[in-house]
Amino acid sequence: MWRFLDRRHLKSVDARYAATAFVIIAAAIASCLLGLACAAGTLEEQISRTGQADHSIVVREHAGWDMDCAAIAHPALHLDEPPRHGRVCARIQDIKIRAMYVGTEAQCIGHLVRGVQLIYRPDAGYAGDDVLRYAAQYPSVLRTVSVLVTVTAYPPSAPNAAPSSIATPLPPMRQPSGEIPACDDLMF
Repeated sequence: MWRFLDRRHLKSVDARYAATAFVIIAAAIASCLLGLACAAGTLEEQISRTGQADHSIVVREHAGWDMDCAAIAHPALHLDEPPRHGRVCARIQDIKIRAMYVGTEAQCIGHLVRGVQLIYRPDAGYAGDDVLRYAAQYPSVLRTVSVLVTVTAYPPSAPNAAPSSIATPLPPMRQPSGEIPACDDLMF
């Protein structure tokens, strides 16, 4: 039911809009302080991943799809802050849609589409924490992701554990920021 307002009702309508706007602005400030979103069109989130030494770790999957659940171009990935103890690369493959980030194609959850996986590979023998930050450019939003990667060491008796007599190799040169290379281009 529509109701037309006259001047008597404008003050109460303005007060309701002002209260709503205040709540929205307060939520935006709070999310900025929590590291979730700080600039118009840019969203930042923080995630953590754990994996074993000398193994690849899937950091995140990104994909795009249309209303018919057909894959469209996946977002471009850019490395803003390279990891100190490993490298990252992008692997193109089929990805199962588990959640939506932007858009209205919720009917596609559960479908497979061609997308991109961001892969982290620790330096040989490295165990400990590492951090990286990357951006995924979608058509309408730049999504920045800060990642804490925890690399666990093999137990000393594990069959894949390196013998203690082998010297630790010198760490490789740190990966530069910029476009994230394809995993095929990056030898692990």
